[in-house]
Amino acid sequence: MKSPFTVRPLGPAIGAELVDLDLDSIFLPATMTAIEAALVKHEALVLHVPDLTPEQHLAIAQHFGEPEVHTFYPNLGAGFEQITIIDSKLGDRADMWHHDETFLPSPPIVTMTHAKILPPVGGDTCWISMTTAYDALSDRMKKYLDGLHAWHDMNGPMTAALRHKVVTHERYVEVVTMNRRHLHPMVVSHPVTGRKALYISPTYTTHIDGLAPTESDAILAYLNAHCQHVLFVFRHRWALGDMVIWDNRSVIHHAILDYQPHQRRMQRASVFARGHVQPV
Repeated sequence: MKSPFTVRPLGPAIGAELVDLDLDSIFLPATMTAIEAALVKHEALVLHVPDLTPEQHLAIAQHFGEPEVHTFYPNLGAGFEQITIIDSKLGDRADMWHHDETFLPSPPIVTMTHAKILPPVGGDTCWISMTTAYDALSDRMKKYLDGLHAWHDMNGPMTAALRHKVVTHERYVEVVTMNRRHLHPMVVSHPVTGRKALYISPTYTTHIDGLAPTESDAILAYLNAHCQHVLFVFRHRWALGDMVIWDNRSVIHHAILDYQPHQRRMQRASVFARGHVQPV
């Protein structure tokens, strides 16, 4: 059977683009199965789809699991509540390395973002393969991390947002009182490939459970620096209508904030594993 698209790798460790994708085939199971296989292999996929409709965006999301109705961000409205709007004009920003929502017990497994308004320059996004970063650790460090867990907490970025006057104090208090924090293993195995990945992020990971604060800080500082090695990174310069799909189980990302005062508007869907109870 002829492939519904051509996969062109964009980086040695992470990233590929899908060329000659027929949007009409998005609703065909064979096409989505092929996209999922490419995502598992390359961890981040670029689709050049300026004509993508909200129906098609949602269909892609629904293939992977249960699309999230986000607690904080606005969305496209009736019928498309699962497609959130990420707009710099509303103060939205993601200029820090992070997995999406690891302060939840079961974070999203896949995220996809579609570029709707772009600044004239800047606004690139970077992704890091945490599987490749894990593979590059020494055997001694891998053994040290085995069995360790770390806390992921939403309070840190909310405090930063308050300092930058992105949120009001009332909103800060509202979010902090939700107590969005959870303990996760520092090394996880991908449910499809079995590959091990580091599961930390500078944004949400506050400390390693059971370690002295100085030891925890030193280990996290080393791992955060290690992960950001250029060999593990894929950087995408957006064109209008691009969609990037990434595997939130094994990838962290960072949206570079270098385009103010211009606008950057994205439409995003994050997907939970099937059977997940969504947070309120």
